[in-house]
Amino acid sequence: MRLFVILLSTLLLMTTACKKEPGEGGRAEIHGLVLRQNVNALGIPQGDPYPFQETRVYIIYGDNEFHDDDVRTGPDGKYAFRWLRKGDYTVYTYGECRGEDCPGNSVAVMRNVTIDGKKDVVTVPTITVDNF
Repeated sequence: MRLFVILLSTLLLMTTACKKEPGEGGRAEIHGLVLRQNVNALGIPQGDPYPFQETRVYIIYGDNEFHDDDVRTGPDGKYAFRWLRKGDYTVYTYGECRGEDCPGNSVAVMRNVTIDGKKDVVTVPTITVDNF
């Protein structure tokens, strides 16, 4: 009986210790597009948004406080984070802003996404940032 309790305890410990958190090590992918919108001094859009090339896009795994990884957008404004596990993620980049509510003239534009399946490919809603 004692051996049974030890084996059962070990099995329970192993199953709870193997819970996978969001992050690298899976087969899923998150990808998206970053566009840049020229705006005038009044904040009125000028022309159509265009691909934001070579800008950094950051990802936060789960409820972490800081970014866990980053990539740069390509010539078409697209980016991808590969080899992720199931879970919740926050993807963000920075755009320009003006005014008293905008210290440093920079603002993070964030999108929250969830990977539900082991091999999911999740498309983040397009991120459009202002360019003053």
